[in-house]
Amino acid sequence: MKNILGRITDFFEQLPDFLRAHRIPVWIGIVAIVAFLASGLPPRLEMTMESWFEDDDPAVEAFMKYREAFGSDDTVYIVYKAKDGDIFSEKSLAALAAVHEELNAATLDAVEDDTSMLSHILEIKSLINVSYMEVDGDSLVSRDFLGEELPKTEAAREFRRKEALEHKDYPLFYLSENSQYGGIYIRTDLGSISEDEGELFEESGFVESEEAVFSDSPAEAGTADNRKTEMGEYAKFCNEINAILQKPEYTDHLDFYPVGNPVIMKFFYHVLTIELTYIMAATMLLILVTLFYLFRSFSAVFWPILVVALSLVCTLGLVSWLGLVMNMMVQLLVMIVLVIGVADSIHILSGYVYFRKLQYDHRAALRAVLRKSGFACMLTSLTTSAGLLAMSFVPIPPIAVFGYSAAMGVTIAFLFSVILLPLLLDIWHPISKKQEERIAADQEKTPLVQKLLRKIEGASFQYHKTILVVFFVIGVIAVYGLTRVKVNSNMVELIKESHPIHVAHVLVDKVMGGTQNLEIYLDFRQTDALKDPSVLNAMESLQSYLLEEHPKFVVRAESLVNVVKNTYQVLNEDREEMYIIPQQKDTLSQTLFLFDNANREDRQLLVTDDYSIGHIAIRLKNYGSIEYLEFFNDVQNKTNEIFDPLKRDYPQMETNVTGSMALMMKLIDYMSWSQIQSFGLALIVITLMLLFIFGSPKVGLMGMIPNLFPVMITFGSMGFFNIPLDADTLIIAPIVIGIAVDDTIHFLTHFRTEMLESGKVYTAITKSIREVGQAISFTTIILVLGFSTQLVSAHKGIAHFGILTAIAFISAWLADLFLLPALCRFMKDKPAVAPSVKTAGAV
Repeated sequence: MKNILGRITDFFEQLPDFLRAHRIPVWIGIVAIVAFLASGLPPRLEMTMESWFEDDDPAVEAFMKYREAFGSDDTVYIVYKAKDGDIFSEKSLAALAAVHEELNAATLDAVEDDTSMLSHILEIKSLINVSYMEVDGDSLVSRDFLGEELPKTEAAREFRRKEALEHKDYPLFYLSENSQYGGIYIRTDLGSISEDEGELFEESGFVESEEAVFSDSPAEAGTADNRKTEMGEYAKFCNEINAILQKPEYTDHLDFYPVGNPVIMKFFYHVLTIELTYIMAATMLLILVTLFYLFRSFSAVFWPILVVALSLVCTLGLVSWLGLVMNMMVQLLVMIVLVIGVADSIHILSGYVYFRKLQYDHRAALRAVLRKSGFACMLTSLTTSAGLLAMSFVPIPPIAVFGYSAAMGVTIAFLFSVILLPLLLDIWHPISKKQEERIAADQEKTPLVQKLLRKIEGASFQYHKTILVVFFVIGVIAVYGLTRVKVNSNMVELIKESHPIHVAHVLVDKVMGGTQNLEIYLDFRQTDALKDPSVLNAMESLQSYLLEEHPKFVVRAESLVNVVKNTYQVLNEDREEMYIIPQQKDTLSQTLFLFDNANREDRQLLVTDDYSIGHIAIRLKNYGSIEYLEFFNDVQNKTNEIFDPLKRDYPQMETNVTGSMALMMKLIDYMSWSQIQSFGLALIVITLMLLFIFGSPKVGLMGMIPNLFPVMITFGSMGFFNIPLDADTLIIAPIVIGIAVDDTIHFLTHFRTEMLESGKVYTAITKSIREVGQAISFTTIILVLGFSTQLVSAHKGIAHFGILTAIAFISAWLADLFLLPALCRFMKDKPAVAPSVKTAGAV
């Protein structure tokens, strides 16, 4: 094993001279490879909820069945507030009617306009046109509640207010209990757009995949060739609606608060395409400034950035050429390549500068640093890639794809660092002629970082037992914090409290009918099953249970039951006691027949034409997944309990709790356990590789301790600061373990080399800290400052990411410069006696 490692070390030592001798073909090869991979850009992105699941996942299959029967559940709910405090005032009603009319007109115009997204509006409902059932002679008719003729007198408006408040289905959806707020409900086909309309929006920098999904409803179907909606299309749709709502003639009288999945998608689209662009630009600027401050050389600024940029281009290009489809985890891919690319480049640059200041010439310094750091960079790339590849075993497609892609990105960053960077340093290196003269005259001042490291090296050796005790205590405290971490995800709470979208969701939850949807899909596999009173009785029982037992979550439950009860009451002189389900099958069938004749469109939204499939739409207040979890389980259990007796008559019956919110809950469950499993597998893989590489169980296990420490500190901090473990914070683990393993392997590789040369523990620790410590310190400073730009994001997940990565980088620095040297000292049987700390600083 020692011979193999020695040959690899010799290879890296000779690599700069080989590259220099063959620089023309090497440059041609690099340019050709970069050009080819760059031609594959941009990669394909898919930003839908379904993209997180396997195609045959039961949760997705249930959701697709619901969509096939009843269309998309992507709706926009606009709550409006009357500025005069009364939505039934003359000015408020006039403004509502004008908004409603313009939205309708814009929708009709959009059918002829290929550039407008408003063509995806299927229905707009408000107090203007919501269905109001009444008897006209012997016929049941459905009329618009307010209609085109608005009430002109105060008495007429008060009468309509009373009618609306007394209606069983209007309050808390179309108007608030105090009549200060009203609601406009917009139903869309977003989420299942026809392929023919697929080229409406191509403004984003990425091309999304176009897998077929089910269409809207049978009435509007073109079930062939449908695709998922791009985030940019959601944003464009919401922008077009807002352009209407924000007109002065409307905002003079009404304040608007839109909520719903399209609104949330618009926010994330803005974050990904605009906000993150500025944040990444600020990150790169800070990295540039920090590099210049640390190295005082423009070459040390431009070359690492070029290495990172080319690594990103090649990684994303390779992902595209391989046909891999990514989602929002492309953000993490960029971060991991940035972190590893910067780390590898800084280790080589810092080592080069270190050896130059020891009076090595340019070529000798390159050979020396590649001998020491080239092998270490290779090991860190192998171990980090192996850990990332462990994520490919996760049964969540985007995480598995991220595992492959990130492993490729880490490998590409390593290759550019050891092949391209030496060639670039041959062209322009960071040591100026004046510096060379000062070095030759031994007049170069000791850098501040080196002064700090020389204080650390003695303390790490002299007080190793104290350091081990301190780190052990901190670790125990961190473990306690880790036990307080909760797996929780809340899309709304990811948005900063002051943002208008967050304000709107909080307000709607407070004064109206909630902001989230849940669907209970009921397929009885028999024609006319939903004309059976026993079926409707079961549905009513479930709706009543949810409203009575879960008022914290459930605001509204609507199904065919509501229509039947309302219709039967209207048909029986509107008597309150007749708001029931007719228990005679013939009477029930006649009631449904009359309603179907009066309002077929509303009926089709609740039950299929053959009355075999129905659903219960539940309107929920917004909460996190940790609070929803028990509720969702109870909904599923109660649904099974109530409907299982019906299997005697409907043996093939199928019930599913589904919808976008149900998918989200399932995804959080999958992600939390899958990430924990993949992280555990990654640690095992990395530990085994360390055992193999260093040929010693003692060294391999010792190397894992400083790798685990920053993980414990980071997640422990989450527990103490009440930062939830969600889709954003879960993915911090790969970055933490990546940078920790990188620093640890560099230190242990240098320590091993120095031990073989000198045989003295103190000498090995001292030289390792001086050589590797500078690179680790530079990398930590650069990454902490660079990632600090994320703190300004309106997306709290990204802001948390910035905070936690800073904690991770700093704790990894402490572990590698204090804990790891102390462990090296402690694990040796007969350590050399260290000089005093004061003397050590002068060595």
